[in-house]
Amino acid sequence: MKKLLTLIVAVAMLLSCMSFAAAEEPVKLVWWLFCSSEAPLDWAEVEEQLNEISRREIGVECEFRYLDSNQVSLAMQTGEYFDITFTCDWYNDFATNVFAGLFLDMTELLDEYAGEMVGTMLDNIWAGSTIDGRIYAVPHMKDYAMEIFWILDTEYFVNEKGLEPDHYISFAGIEPYFEMYKADNPDNYPFITSRGGFTSWQNCLADWISMEYLVGLDWDAQGTEDETTVVFGLEVPAFVERLQLIHKWYDMGYINPDAALLESVARSNAGVVQSGQGWFGAETVWSNARQKASYISRFEGPFLSTASLRGSMTAISSTTEHAVEAMKLINLMNTNDEYRTLARYGIEGKHYEVVEPGIVRKTDLGNTNMSLAAYTQGSYVVGPIEASAFESVPADPGMWAKVWDGYKDAKTSAALGFTFDLTSTETQCLAMSAIWIDYRNELITGTSDPDEILPKMIAEMEGVGMREVIAECQRQLDEYLGK
Repeated sequence: MKKLLTLIVAVAMLLSCMSFAAAEEPVKLVWWLFCSSEAPLDWAEVEEQLNEISRREIGVECEFRYLDSNQVSLAMQTGEYFDITFTCDWYNDFATNVFAGLFLDMTELLDEYAGEMVGTMLDNIWAGSTIDGRIYAVPHMKDYAMEIFWILDTEYFVNEKGLEPDHYISFAGIEPYFEMYKADNPDNYPFITSRGGFTSWQNCLADWISMEYLVGLDWDAQGTEDETTVVFGLEVPAFVERLQLIHKWYDMGYINPDAALLESVARSNAGVVQSGQGWFGAETVWSNARQKASYISRFEGPFLSTASLRGSMTAISSTTEHAVEAMKLINLMNTNDEYRTLARYGIEGKHYEVVEPGIVRKTDLGNTNMSLAAYTQGSYVVGPIEASAFESVPADPGMWAKVWDGYKDAKTSAALGFTFDLTSTETQCLAMSAIWIDYRNELITGTSDPDEILPKMIAEMEGVGMREVIAECQRQLDEYLGK
């Protein structure tokens, strides 16, 4: 009897230990992140250390999957399982997925499980992730009003040519810089780009309700009686003029002739003039990426719109089995210095070194094996900033406060917070998007003459229902504005 009692007690203790162990098993999540071509080479090692932190802090581990735009579209279409994903207007389209019921309404989850993160964020940043009064994504604290810059090579323009850096050069005003370089280097190109063309140049021509099918509001009309009139991008005069100017530059040999065919061009190989969406202070980031000292000149902005506020966000799947844990992990990414720094820079001593408190410098291995779009992971203001490799371009730990202060005078859209529900015109929108894709690469790289192409494109767009889309979008916007 005593032996039987001992055996029963032993079995009970074993079952208790097994139950405890099972309860301690971490919840496993899947997080989709953006990449343009391939995941960082050393990500598996970094992910292992990330999971050590998240298991310790919140009882969660995560498989991070890096997907390009085509891969994430296919994954969404086939219903592949995920818990968390990066989303914006140009990747895993936010509004489309919300209206399709694919992203979770996280309004209550934020209050209950991410109060620490919410407390660090600016109030007006939530307008982009809110539809019909409900929040469907976490916006990332970074540059959230659009400012578009020229990035110019310091060695050539300042040291060799003796120019004084001009920090405000218009889009057309860059032409003398192209001309100068071409005269000195007739066999080279001052602007070397891929099929993506001039980075972000179109963002400042219209408040895009959708860049995918070129519907938006003309920024030049803001402050006038037409500020909420929905327009088609290829009929916006400033947009057309810019396409004509790019084509002129292509014909003059300022742009590489194979631009429309190249999938990507590294910043280190992209010529003495480049463009980018950023902020005063981003010259450090771009200099490091170019591996050459650079100064920057703003040619547009800042513009504050629904699209700009949706530049980088994180959403939760509506079919997730672990909504609470997903919210806790997003909160961790956006509040925990150790976790955020590891995700952004990699492993200390291998991928980066600490220069001083709040500033790190990436190693050569970090530049090659941990190259990623860190703004797609979470907040840019959590953790250290990257040191400059160049004395002429010092890093500024206080730059974010200055950036956001500069947004006080931003040109703000009269339709801030509006989201177009394309459900009733989805077929037309998809057809318009397909036409734009057919012509886009050659148009935005200057390869094709817009005076020849645009009339043909507009006719094709009208043929698939472009005017219907604009009318429906106008109806919804008027309703949103209470007109």
